[in-house]
Amino acid sequence: METFISPLDVISWSLIGAALGLVFSWMPGFHIYNLLALVVLLAPSFITLNPYALPYFALGAVVAFSFASSIASTYLSVADESLMLMLFPSQRYLMLGRGHSVVLLYLIGAFGGALFLSLFSLTIGIYVMPVIYNLFSPYYTWILAAVVLFLFLSEWPKEGDREESGIKRLLVAWRQILGGVFVFFASGILGFIATYTGLLPTEAAYARLTPLFIGFFGMSWVIRNLLSRRTLPRQNTKDFVETHPTAVINGIASGVIGGGIAAFFPVITGGMGALIGGHMASGRGDDTFMVSQGAARVVYYVGALLLLFMPTARITRGAVAWLIGGIYTPKTWLEFYYAGFAIILVAAVSFIATLYISKAVSKLLSVVSYVHVSLVVAVFLVLLTYIITGPTGILLLAVATVIGFTAQVFNTRISYCLGALILPVLLSMTGTSGLLLGLLGIG
Repeated sequence: METFISPLDVISWSLIGAALGLVFSWMPGFHIYNLLALVVLLAPSFITLNPYALPYFALGAVVAFSFASSIASTYLSVADESLMLMLFPSQRYLMLGRGHSVVLLYLIGAFGGALFLSLFSLTIGIYVMPVIYNLFSPYYTWILAAVVLFLFLSEWPKEGDREESGIKRLLVAWRQILGGVFVFFASGILGFIATYTGLLPTEAAYARLTPLFIGFFGMSWVIRNLLSRRTLPRQNTKDFVETHPTAVINGIASGVIGGGIAAFFPVITGGMGALIGGHMASGRGDDTFMVSQGAARVVYYVGALLLLFMPTARITRGAVAWLIGGIYTPKTWLEFYYAGFAIILVAAVSFIATLYISKAVSKLLSVVSYVHVSLVVAVFLVLLTYIITGPTGILLLAVATVIGFTAQVFNTRISYCLGALILPVLLSMTGTSGLLLGLLGIG
């Protein structure tokens, strides 16, 4: 006997998930998977409360996270002035007092991505997605290897032209490139150890990569903030931005392509997908870049989870989908249509809420020391890691933080830290994981 699902249940659970996602997702290094893992860990009865509670709660939380995480990437990732010419456009805008404009551009792209995702998935996507899945699934290993290769080949030296002699420029350029190679393989080996050993307690096995990603992308940036001891200029919080419609359209197109690639193909992440999408759509300009980041992030995170709601496909992509997929199985197309409606609803709510959060954070940073805020965030991330993974998780967090900070020292892509996820999977796909296990003395 099937449990009846009502629109009120969908709206209620989606908005509750969105509320929690908006509250926590502004913190750097915080992933929505951490929140859902905590819910499952601390409130197991929530799973059995209603068979539709957790999936729509998760969907609302993921949509909200895709919007509100723009706060952390904009306001809480500031370096010192020696790196100002090499920062992302969002950070340059922040130091000019235009951080809120960055968030607004990101949100425009995010809402455009959410709207496209819902309309496409509920119409053409129903017929197209199974065809694409059957066409590309036999070649996942080669596609992943090609993406990793493209990640290295597209690395462009940022510092070489500053040196006086050609030899020095060459050395500095190769320092950045080789630094990226080191970070990729160091993070990959750490991910291998976390995946194939019993370092973490059994009850925390589902979150074995949580301390690594908090260290790579959260704690490393927080430490840089603490060392830089920067003060932010007063921010303009008017809900207005000057840009061209073409920049918005190109940005959304680029983000949809990149996010779609990341959502559909396993292990490929949003950052990697956005890089590919930017090249495919030939996006140019800071505004286009920031709009594309919003669209790519939404299509990647939300699109991967939305695939779980399709009753005839049963495609599981991403950590959230794997967590929910072990508990929830869609039975009717109505559940899928409700999910599409929930995405648009939560996207609209998150758009407005994130604008107010942006204003609040910008005012907070104008009266409270940036160092103090970073310190509070650091304490929160350590406590979160300890609650989920225990003392051993703190050790993994420390090592991951060193690797993430190394990427910043070499001024190479922080996305190379995704080797922790990519390398174990790629070796497993090619049947060579046993070789590395033997070299590391594992198993």
